[in-house]
Amino acid sequence: MLPTFRQHAGRYGFGLCLGVSFLCLLMAFALLRNSQALGLLEVLPAGFAIVFGVTLGASRDAPGYWIYAARSLKFMVLPSELQQLQQLRVSPLIGLLNPLQRPLSLPLLLAGLITLLLWAGLALLPAYPALVTLVVLGLLFPLLLALLLTGSAPYFMVLASDQGENAMLPQMQRLRDAGRYRAEDLAISLLISLALIWPLHGRPDFDLQIGYGKPEFAVAAMILGWIVTFFLLLGARRSRLYSAVGERLSALLRTPSAPAAGSARVLPRMALYYAAVGLWALVLCGLLAQLPQPLPFPLFCALLLVAPGWAFWRERGLTLQRDAEQAGLFIRELGVQPVAAGMPQRP
Repeated sequence: MLPTFRQHAGRYGFGLCLGVSFLCLLMAFALLRNSQALGLLEVLPAGFAIVFGVTLGASRDAPGYWIYAARSLKFMVLPSELQQLQQLRVSPLIGLLNPLQRPLSLPLLLAGLITLLLWAGLALLPAYPALVTLVVLGLLFPLLLALLLTGSAPYFMVLASDQGENAMLPQMQRLRDAGRYRAEDLAISLLISLALIWPLHGRPDFDLQIGYGKPEFAVAAMILGWIVTFFLLLGARRSRLYSAVGERLSALLRTPSAPAAGSARVLPRMALYYAAVGLWALVLCGLLAQLPQPLPFPLFCALLLVAPGWAFWRERGLTLQRDAEQAGLFIRELGVQPVAAGMPQRP
């Protein structure tokens, strides 16, 4: 038996909370490991970057997912639930946080709130910065994000009907362009990576007194580049297929046509990425060793991320291409109708 809308929303929220919690704990542990002295200067930028990036990605995918779920009949809507959906009213605050109209509003609001919680926690418990970081980023933030997006599910559900779509279209100053997601993902990933690795400046392996040209520093930089590349490529291969299906069914988003995905196999691509990152780290250290004064470590980290960012850009493009192709195939084979065709009927 199919779940009801409320049950499906509960499962969605639980899965979202669990996944975001695991991801944020992983990044928080990386921050703790990289920082010799964990203070406001290390925690607050990293916390803001993590919360902003994760919230932007999750809120961006939510409308498409709910349109997909509703159009594909993944749950049933009880009469009482349908009545509640029909009585929904969009307040100015909800309109302000709508990810289709203002995609940055909710990420900025939530990132600011969590940053304040981190600051307050560190001020009240200065002896336990690691505990504060893990609790706020790994527990409070995922729970708050899951509650917000689960509570927004009825509003996203309305977008799966032709009436809701027709009511929203005149309010859209410009359509959300799904073709920009690749650039957004790159910016998010580089921002988080920079916030997590720059605290390494206190580590002996990255002591600028030994100079960029020393073998110890160059090897450490190469290993750091490979580690960052590993995690960036994990993120680059994250599929958003279900959201892509919903976006192609809606007139509220501009979806680019899907070019043919690259034919190169995974292992040769990975070998190319890691070779390029290692070579770039060595070349960068050699070039910086010629400078009369050491470059500030955060700027060095930003330059080091150029090659991992290139690898992410290529791999993310292939993943989004595959998602677009599979979304089109899914719609054609299952005969899923666009939102403009009216609500689908269960056979």
